[in-house]
Amino acid sequence: MNDINEQIQEDHADFRMMPGYLLRRCHQIGVAIFLDECKQLELTPLQFGSLAALDRFGPMDQVSLGGVMALDRTTILVVLSKLDRCGLIERRPSDTDKRSRIASITEAGSRLLSKARPLAEDAQERILAPLTARERSRLVDLLAKVADGNNDESRAPYRRPR
Repeated sequence: MNDINEQIQEDHADFRMMPGYLLRRCHQIGVAIFLDECKQLELTPLQFGSLAALDRFGPMDQVSLGGVMALDRTTILVVLSKLDRCGLIERRPSDTDKRSRIASITEAGSRLLSKARPLAEDAQERILAPLTARERSRLVDLLAKVADGNNDESRAPYRRPR
């Protein structure tokens, strides 16, 4: 048992085995693979996620969408501005709060999302390719547990849509 504990301590002493380092590397790899799969659509992971969230949950104010995407206000506004300029979403003032803007996916956004979904699925397959089916399921479960368990630690925590 001591040998195992010593090995764990030794492994964690190497920064390359630290969870934060590995998560950052996996994020870099995941973004690179997604961008490669979706290059013909010129779509980023955050743009895809925002369109998918609007498609799933319907129109919502920008702050709520930022919560669903776990993005800070500045980042979600940058993403939505690009989507708006491309005609993929519309933003209008809220009926109940004139300071708030409601984002909704346009027909062009829905068409792009339909093209992007299979490419995004291909990207997920490439990301998980080194793993068996059982390992894939376990990894996703564990990542969700880490993300959910540390949600309050984030400067942009996940919030359910209103």
